[in-house]
Amino acid sequence: MEPVLRFETTIMRAVEASGVGLHSGVPVRIRVVPAPPGTGIVFRRSDLEMFEGPASWKHVQRVSYATSLMRQGVLISTTEHLLSTFYSMGIDNAYVEIDNLEVPILDGSGQPFVEMLRAAGLRQTRRKRRYLAIRREVALEGNGKRISIVPSERFELSCHVYFNHPMVGHQSLRMEVSPDNYARELAPARTFGFAPELDQMRNMGLIRGAS
Repeated sequence: MEPVLRFETTIMRAVEASGVGLHSGVPVRIRVVPAPPGTGIVFRRSDLEMFEGPASWKHVQRVSYATSLMRQGVLISTTEHLLSTFYSMGIDNAYVEIDNLEVPILDGSGQPFVEMLRAAGLRQTRRKRRYLAIRREVALEGNGKRISIVPSERFELSCHVYFNHPMVGHQSLRMEVSPDNYARELAPARTFGFAPELDQMRNMGLIRGAS
């Protein structure tokens, strides 16, 4: 078992990536920059005079096909791959400078972000982490989907999916989320879709940047 990370962690040097937005199809460039202890993950729209949007549940605006943040009318879309990588790699503080409204899709997985952050290097600070404790089970169910969160001393993930398609079918994963486990088992998982849904989704203004 990996040691519990009791102190906040930040990156040591700036790293960059560029690509297109999955839904918008616009070219976008991000630059991840070290931030002081206690900052959290903060997006900065470099095309809007570095307007800041903290990665907080308070700013979650839309979650249909992507997790989007909005503050004072300024949108940052498709944050889920990058934010899951920050959390699972144990990074508490960073500025994410982004020059458009959507985080780039890259290859559709979290793996390129893992490689970016490893290249940046990690450094623990002297500030102790604060944890949010789950006191009782919370569950939601609908349209054949279910998610539940239950109290635990560790962050453990159990996933089961089924798609009626020969390339997907039944898949299951059970793991304790740690930087090494995430990088090896979860980060390579890629966003996918089905061809019959393409026209409908594009008519909805989605997946304009998908191949």
